[in-house]
Amino acid sequence: MNKKKISLYIILFSFLISIFVSQYNIKNFDKNIYTDEGIIFHQMIKSDPYRYLSQGYDIKKEWDDGVSFFKSGPDNYTKYLPSRIAALYYYIFDYEFYNDENIQATVKTGNHNFYLFFQCFFYFLSLFIFSKSIYPLIKNNFISNIIIIFLCMEPTIFQYHTSFWSESYFFSFQLLLLSFMFKSQNLKNLMFVGFFLGILALQKQVAFFYIIPILLYYLYFIQKSKIGKMLLIFSSYFLILSILGFNNLGRTGKFFILTADTKNMLHLYLVEHVMMKKNKITGNEFRIAEGKIMYEWIKTNNINYDKSKIDSKKDYSYFIYRDAIIDEKDVISFDNEISARSIEYIKKYPIDVSKFVIKKGIHTILLNPFHIYSDNNFESGEVYYTTKTHDNLVYYRIPYSFIIYSICILGFVNLLIKKKYNIIALLIVSIIYFYSLVMWHGNTRYFVPNLIYMSIFFGYGASFIKDRLEAKLKKKELFN
Repeated sequence: MNKKKISLYIILFSFLISIFVSQYNIKNFDKNIYTDEGIIFHQMIKSDPYRYLSQGYDIKKEWDDGVSFFKSGPDNYTKYLPSRIAALYYYIFDYEFYNDENIQATVKTGNHNFYLFFQCFFYFLSLFIFSKSIYPLIKNNFISNIIIIFLCMEPTIFQYHTSFWSESYFFSFQLLLLSFMFKSQNLKNLMFVGFFLGILALQKQVAFFYIIPILLYYLYFIQKSKIGKMLLIFSSYFLILSILGFNNLGRTGKFFILTADTKNMLHLYLVEHVMMKKNKITGNEFRIAEGKIMYEWIKTNNINYDKSKIDSKKDYSYFIYRDAIIDEKDVISFDNEISARSIEYIKKYPIDVSKFVIKKGIHTILLNPFHIYSDNNFESGEVYYTTKTHDNLVYYRIPYSFIIYSICILGFVNLLIKKKYNIIALLIVSIIYFYSLVMWHGNTRYFVPNLIYMSIFFGYGASFIKDRLEAKLKKKELFN
């Protein structure tokens, strides 16, 4: 078998497996479940996936009603692109999302087979394109094949292709970005680097500032016309982000590109938990206390809000006050104030915040190949974390993570030995960037994009082990 074609066969085989697993999940978990408490949820489409798909369907209806692309969609609280991908899917196939438009409680089953098919196809097509750039760069069939096998079959990555979370497309865009970064530094390739940097930012807000370490990388490694080439990358990056900016301009009259949760996440997932522990209060008590402060801010700044949603005699979470604001421009100002308050808390309690971040940072790196399994079988993550299933699976996750990281460390050593400093620099700055922005959150899912970069370390680590074993065998044969 041609060694260079091994990766193609692996990709095709893995693609077929992903389709099989997707259909298995659809067959067994494309269901609406009614709990004993009367709560209704879809086994696969809940939490963030429910938000992406339901918003996508709403956007599709707006397009049907003649609303232009740049005026469609809700306020961009979180990731921009996932809901647009869903909107395009519903628009092309003219599918319904709800069983009953008037109730909007249950997800219509049987409408999402092709959604997963295209998601799987796009990832493995991106991986095929990536394989075409990795072979000329590395010039070692064994290492290249191991990298492709890792990206095809590593279960932490693979599981997301068969789900409705946003990770699979993000992995695909990462691979396409790396594909052009590994090619020659001509103007066309650099333009596509900026293009996919912008696409990454639209798919996940954590990638908004990824362009900074990438430009620093190019500043060091580009040999000629540095400024011009970096401007080209930034220009194509900003051109893609302007889609989001003009969408916001069409809806609100204001051009901006940062999503709301980039301003609120610190408050919700960092500040809240630190203050809960420090003041011995519940999360709801903290949100109500912040709600009182933000209500005063609303009144002080004469912000128009829907008074039917607010009873002045009651206390509400600050999110309730945010939802009551009528003008989206004022919502943006509200989010900016929440962001400013987060910074104030961090400055006021730096030690408490540091302890929390370190603890969460350690938990974040624990790989979780069972996320989609638990997501399909439990009502929510909060429920799953309290079960024995979660505790039992941790015993598998710890040694698995140790093995993966150990091989990657050997790969880092191997790259140093081979003096592949440009590859090391790109991988390290990427991993540091994505890890530093999510370590405080503690959600292992947010760490998974780093595995795309770690796959190259893994390939070199496997080669390091192979070379040492072969050397020992040769030495043993000589003595025999």
